[in-house]
Amino acid sequence: MSDAPPLRPFVLEALRDLGASLSDGESLVWVQAPETVQRDLEVPANFALAFDAERSREFDAELVAPGSYFLERLVSVVVRRGRWDMSRCDVSGPEWISDALIECGLGPETAVTSRINGVEDELLLLFTFHVTLLSDEKRESFRLVAVSPDGSVWSVDLDRVELGLIPHPSPEIPSDLERAYLLATESLCVLTAGEVERFRTWSLGLLEEEVRRIFGYFDRTIDELRESDPSGSTDLIRTVMAERDRRLTEAVERFDPRASASLCSIRAILVPTARVQVEFPDGTRIESTLDAWSRRLRGLVCRICGSTAGPWRPSSRDGLRCVPCASKPAESARPRGRPRSDTPRRGRRAGEASARSPRGSKARSRGASSVRRRP
Repeated sequence: MSDAPPLRPFVLEALRDLGASLSDGESLVWVQAPETVQRDLEVPANFALAFDAERSREFDAELVAPGSYFLERLVSVVVRRGRWDMSRCDVSGPEWISDALIECGLGPETAVTSRINGVEDELLLLFTFHVTLLSDEKRESFRLVAVSPDGSVWSVDLDRVELGLIPHPSPEIPSDLERAYLLATESLCVLTAGEVERFRTWSLGLLEEEVRRIFGYFDRTIDELRESDPSGSTDLIRTVMAERDRRLTEAVERFDPRASASLCSIRAILVPTARVQVEFPDGTRIESTLDAWSRRLRGLVCRICGSTAGPWRPSSRDGLRCVPCASKPAESARPRGRPRSDTPRRGRRAGEASARSPRGSKARSRGASSVRRRP
């Protein structure tokens, strides 16, 4: 058996969200359940969880496995709380495929041809995270990350979540939940890296200003004490310096940037997905998948930036590019040679002397290499 079963992260996060206290042992997880959890899950105040059937006999542990009574009760509770949900993307007819290809930028006018090799239902997992950036200021946001069975991961806009979705009657937990959860958390780190770094830079800038202000105030205070009483102000100066150190410690704690994310909900989305073979004008063929909910054509990569998001703009000369890269002006080609000058050439001896003297080029080389980027 795996040391990290697929259901483990979901179950532990769900129990913590319900208010239970957990203690992770070597083979069992010990749970202290509040009265609401005891009533809803039909468990005692203290019990053990086993994710391995061979361990479930120890200490009368509750077995957590697909189809187990405990897991079914837990899923029922979290569904009522809105933590776990299942929906189905409702589409009628195959027209959505051509519409989605047009949205992806691969309509008939692009000379791109496509062949549908089959359509079947696919289970996507949508993870909602609550992201908190905390310093002297608190910033909160929600990030949604979708994961497909083939391991594709992408960010989802909040205003597109409910498009075409209807409730599905039978919520079930997929066997690859742990893998999808790990992919979603890794993607969340990448998606928020820039925002976190900007928040960190902003917070440390405020900290620097606050430290400068504290030092300025207390340095002036100490100088005034020494001027007013050069011989008898030692104890008072020590007191002032202790207060200064206390203020500095408080400032560091207050402006120290921290980032955290917590899982709010998981939604399983049953969505029709087409296997599409896309052929570009240059003869290149790519096997991809297209789902009716996200309208995302998976399997394509921008030649410039490596993005997989789309929409796309194919070109027989430049290859497949995403629209942002295709919209950038092309870099102007560098001139191959130096343009002719209308200035008459100097005498041969002066030209030879200039060519033999490397001092100017060395000085320029040293000057350029000595430049250091300021932090």
